[in-house]
Amino acid sequence: MKTKDIQFYLKEAESYTGKNQFNVDGSNFSLIPSSELSLKYDQLRQHLTQQNPQTKVFWMPRNWSNTIPQVLNGDQKTIPVAQPLCLAKLDTLCRERYLVADLSPEDLADFPFNTLGGAYFQYMCHGKFYEFDKNPMTPDSDMKWIIRLLRQTHDFYHLTSEIYHYDWDGGFVVYNDPQCYKRDLLVLSEEVCLYAFILGQVRLKAVIPIIAEWANQCISYCSKWLKDAYQLSLKTQNFEIVQQFSFPTFISDCEKLTYASFKLDCLDTEICVDEYLEELYEVLEPLRSHATLEEQECRDMVLENFERGLRSAPLVCFQWDRYLSNTLQEVREFLNIPRRKLFKDGSYYLDADLY
Repeated sequence: MKTKDIQFYLKEAESYTGKNQFNVDGSNFSLIPSSELSLKYDQLRQHLTQQNPQTKVFWMPRNWSNTIPQVLNGDQKTIPVAQPLCLAKLDTLCRERYLVADLSPEDLADFPFNTLGGAYFQYMCHGKFYEFDKNPMTPDSDMKWIIRLLRQTHDFYHLTSEIYHYDWDGGFVVYNDPQCYKRDLLVLSEEVCLYAFILGQVRLKAVIPIIAEWANQCISYCSKWLKDAYQLSLKTQNFEIVQQFSFPTFISDCEKLTYASFKLDCLDTEICVDEYLEELYEVLEPLRSHATLEEQECRDMVLENFERGLRSAPLVCFQWDRYLSNTLQEVREFLNIPRRKLFKDGSYYLDADLY
């Protein structure tokens, strides 16, 4: 494999990844950050639906937690039968432009908590999350398809890898806009862990120096952003003033590398995990002597979740919406996802984790 091949695809994806400007309907990542506004958003959705009951407002994401009362008062639905688990071929999924079916709280409310569908319902509602990437347009390129799929399944990755965060109140990242970067450090560190897991799924050794940097630096970047840049943006409402701070790029890094791996036919290949880890620890520098406990914990969690991603089956080949009736633990075991061992104080668990 030639380095220039990787660089070609990374460059090709540069203008697309980590951005929210490319969808004409504005659906990607431009979500409402507060409960008050999300309620108005849902009222608008209901108004549009009442005007034309036959039309589903696909492009308008909603906060799942706002729908819990209506769901609980509805009629109980029939739960599909659990299916034999299997991984699809990535080239087949690409050719068919497979994307996860439109899911709603109403669709999943009656699933038992120990199923994939029931656990997903619990995670999305308790976290007050919005649906991820609700753009109804069909992707017109391989790049847009694989990145759309990665974004659509983002919360399934959270769910199966045990990387949870709650009490977000529907807040969301709008990339490159610090005024919308409203998360606490626990949420940020959990996101970094998830993207470390995803980098393990990339199956390219080009990720090794990136993980080595993340392990030692990412939490300080995020902390500085939250404590300094975000607070400064709140006071001044001036984006130019906070441009001096380095905006964390872990999301766009993952998207670009996932696309490059896909084009290089590496995304669903088998690898020697020990070989990757050996090369990682050869370039991994020790933490500075006065590193905080928080930095040490984050380093250990980033390294753990990168290894978990390496050892897991390629989640990109799993058709999540087909296996909502299967138990969460069954899905985790099938995907060979090692159980998480390191957690930060304040982390959560799901009812499905008790089964």
